[in-house]
Amino acid sequence: MKFSLLIAKRFMLGGRGSGASRFTGWIAIIGLAVGCFALIVSVAVLNGFEARVTDKVVGFEGDLRLTARDPAIDLIEIAAALQGTGLVQSYMPFMERKALVINDFDDSRMVTVKAVDFSKITSFYKLGVDSISNNNSVLMGLLVSQRMNAIPGDRVKLISPIDMPLGFGLPRMLRLPIAATFRAEVLDYDDRMLFISLPAGRQLFVRKTAIDGIDLRFGDQQFPEEARTRIEAVVPTGVEVRSWAELHSGLFSAMRMEKVGAIMVLSLIILVASFNLTSTLALVTYQKVREIGILRTMGVTRPGIRRILLIQGLIIGGLGAACGLIISSALVLLQQKTGIIPLPTEIYIIDSLPMILYLQDIIIIPLIAFSLIILGSLIAGNRATLIQPKEAVQMEK
Repeated sequence: MKFSLLIAKRFMLGGRGSGASRFTGWIAIIGLAVGCFALIVSVAVLNGFEARVTDKVVGFEGDLRLTARDPAIDLIEIAAALQGTGLVQSYMPFMERKALVINDFDDSRMVTVKAVDFSKITSFYKLGVDSISNNNSVLMGLLVSQRMNAIPGDRVKLISPIDMPLGFGLPRMLRLPIAATFRAEVLDYDDRMLFISLPAGRQLFVRKTAIDGIDLRFGDQQFPEEARTRIEAVVPTGVEVRSWAELHSGLFSAMRMEKVGAIMVLSLIILVASFNLTSTLALVTYQKVREIGILRTMGVTRPGIRRILLIQGLIIGGLGAACGLIISSALVLLQQKTGIIPLPTEIYIIDSLPMILYLQDIIIIPLIAFSLIILGSLIAGNRATLIQPKEAVQMEK
């Protein structure tokens, strides 16, 4: 191995006669560095946005949700028992249904109304609202209030068409003041969600005989999957336990596919750089054809020649990949600490570009890079093994 490494260095990175192959070698190094840099930074940005979206969704939905197939099951009793055993830190019963909201100018809009316990809504959900003084009121999404030209203090009508009493044929209606507006900053919650209190929900949703479900939160010291497993083991049959990821499986599947697509597309940069590496090693083979012939006559086998070219490829490609990985990782760390790359707050919900790198990314991306580097080196190495010793020694440069 030491002999192969010595010859590889003499052929490519130093010594006499390196010629044009040194220039093309540096081009290959720069190409691989750029490819790895772009791949790391892009994946870090996608991870950052996914983490922000996840945090917003969990803040709006809770960690887990309990629902019952049978309305006779007392979900509140089950949640209270879970809290008593320490499995759950807090819980929020809710009722949810589509309804019509109408302002004083008779402008209407279809929204989703979620009835919850107003006494702990501001502590349970992350809505950006400090407190609500009037429990018999409406907490409205910011975009809904803007479209309805309604501000806190105004009164709106809530109508649930599906809860129409059979005897009179008129839909159930409530008239409530707007206590505050919230800004969830994720999905379209701000444009389609209203919160009211559970007593108001029971008045509006007269056809509902029980709550729809319970949102659960558990302490930070518990891992989500472990907590879910423990909760599923104690809840009775007929109770479903779902996570925020399952509630929004389409969104998170799309983000995962976006990440996979970005890795596949940006890996093409590394692939092109690997082609350049192959041409560089082919040029080395052409320049050093007589030297390769001499090595063959001295007893170096075809696998030995292939090993020399492979080591050259790893030196060139490894240097480029390592530079790209180091520079991009440093940029990610710097962005996390200082936020030097800003974002316009009037467009995005954050003021700086989010970047996060996970351990699997740090493993997968170099693995992709070095796999393509080895592939390109082996192609050039196989070409070099076709040189016949007798013909190579007689050839003129």
